[in-house]
Amino acid sequence: MQYDLTRPNAGRIIDYWLGGKHNFEIDRQMAEQVMQKFPRVVEVARVHRSMVKRGIQYFYARGIRAILDFGSALPTCENTHQVAHTIDPTIRVVYSDIDPITVAYGQELLQGNPNAIYLQCDAATPELVLNSPEARNLLGNEQRVGIVFLAVAHVIPDGRLRAAWQTLYEWVAPDSYMLVSNASERWKTDPDLIPITRLYDRADLPGQYRTPAELAALVPPWQLMTEGVVDFMYWSTTPPPAPPQRALAYGMMVYKSE
Repeated sequence: MQYDLTRPNAGRIIDYWLGGKHNFEIDRQMAEQVMQKFPRVVEVARVHRSMVKRGIQYFYARGIRAILDFGSALPTCENTHQVAHTIDPTIRVVYSDIDPITVAYGQELLQGNPNAIYLQCDAATPELVLNSPEARNLLGNEQRVGIVFLAVAHVIPDGRLRAAWQTLYEWVAPDSYMLVSNASERWKTDPDLIPITRLYDRADLPGQYRTPAELAALVPPWQLMTEGVVDFMYWSTTPPPAPPQRALAYGMMVYKSE
């Protein structure tokens, strides 16, 4: 397909931060500008990708063999299907993203893979994935799934996020799990971070920067795992993390018990 090389693309920018090769000069320029304002952005991208790896291992250990990934970015640099298929090539992965260019590029990259597809979907309306013929064809009757919901909750207002998670809860089978991260309240108060939030505001992408309590309040009817809401850098690590302090983002695993 043809790509607009006059505008940077979020998925390709993340690919650049992660050391990937699926990006263009316009993406690299934007990525470097953000890095100048917020040097830790590469670390943040890498931590989120390490959460993907730990989350999939968590799912697999609990017998889950189907994964829904929302706000996926490009399927490169150890993204969901690459990690999953290293463990078991038969795991089925449904990627989705709101950005049509990311989706089209992702579909190109996944050509020939029978167990991974890429769909266009706003994470706030997951029914577009759940009801799609492509997802139904790949998943069959399997509704016991692991859900990856990383680095996307913070762009969805409370009401829409609660509704999206309710939709997912009603669709999934018991003993399903969802891995979540959300940007922290620091982005509203830290002088080093406020310029980045203003960039997002000007792009009409206002952030929902939540405290652990605010994030946990959106979880029901999902249930929060025992470790609770933690600093995303230390989710599912050994030893267990201390209570979050000045975290850039929070991470949590929730589940449906019945």
